[in-house]
Amino acid sequence: MVSSRVLAPLLVLSVLIVAAVIVVAAHSNSAASAGEATSPDALPSVSSGVLEPVTEFEVPTTHTGVLRARESGTLSFEPSGRVAEIHVQEGERVEQGQALAVIDRRRLEGQQREIEGEIETAEAALDLARQEERRQRDLKADGASTERELDQAESERRRLEGQLNSLTGRSAVIAANLEDAVLRAPYDGVVVERMIERGASVSAGTAAFRVMNPETLEARIGVPERYVRDWSEGDRVQLRVAGESVEGQVLQWLPEVDPQRRTRTLRVALAESGHGYAPGQMVRLEQVQRLEEPGFVVPEQALTGSRSGLWALLILEPRPEQDDVWTVRRADVEWLHSTSDQALVRGTVESGTRFVDRGVQRVVPGQRVRLSGGEDSR
Repeated sequence: MVSSRVLAPLLVLSVLIVAAVIVVAAHSNSAASAGEATSPDALPSVSSGVLEPVTEFEVPTTHTGVLRARESGTLSFEPSGRVAEIHVQEGERVEQGQALAVIDRRRLEGQQREIEGEIETAEAALDLARQEERRQRDLKADGASTERELDQAESERRRLEGQLNSLTGRSAVIAANLEDAVLRAPYDGVVVERMIERGASVSAGTAAFRVMNPETLEARIGVPERYVRDWSEGDRVQLRVAGESVEGQVLQWLPEVDPQRRTRTLRVALAESGHGYAPGQMVRLEQVQRLEEPGFVVPEQALTGSRSGLWALLILEPRPEQDDVWTVRRADVEWLHSTSDQALVRGTVESGTRFVDRGVQRVVPGQRVRLSGGEDSR
């Protein structure tokens, strides 16, 4: 029978042999797994770009406004009365001076005849007063009249002259009302709206028609104050209306600043090609600012948030020991300017550095990746 002193060392040796076998097997499996993971074909692929330095960056801006007609307004009668005639309807084209509507002129014509009679009476009385003044002046020279009688004759003559002037003024007002009883178009245009009906009574200033000349379109565009010096009167600009490009000419800057939007209004006249549009349509003034600032232009989707509060690019560093394998690293950058899909950045990156240009959410710093098909490996 084997003693316990002999069995104990044998058991310890057996345990050590088994442990060594397990360690060797585990190491072999780990090495095999690592070899599979580092195989380029097994790594995730990424799309990449190469950083190229620029010295300037173009930033397009768009300013929005509406089309309006320079010749547009609401027409009304000056005198009051009853609408007797309406000669146009909504949507009709009219020419400058064309009669649009007429109010009943019978009362005005009666007033005119009445005032003409009063004027004739006043003129006759004034003739007598002048004759009496001359007679009193002659009598005074002969000593047959007093100073008081001459003053009375002169005063009567002046009173009648004033009365005649007043009647003449009233007659001019009536004549003007007779002329204004016919409401005429002040310019060529289109009747946009009619607000009166035949037979209705209107007072002075009652709105009757809204007339607009669609051939005198202009754009009124709200522009931030910092761009005011970019355009001057007479400058040619390109506008976009209904998706089409239209040439315009700057008329002026309106002096007031919109208190809510903090913008100034730029008036731009549309060229001949803009006559097919209508007031109220949206118009856009597009501008390209050229910023002289060095940096790198990258797609906006290549930028990711950084723990430092800045932005970051995921750059790709080649692995010398493995072809076609790259390691992802984070590089903080400053986001300077952007357009709709590109950004100008600056930071601790160098020209020629390769970076992940899209799909940054699918990789993390420290990860090994390969480039997507068709891209240069170095």
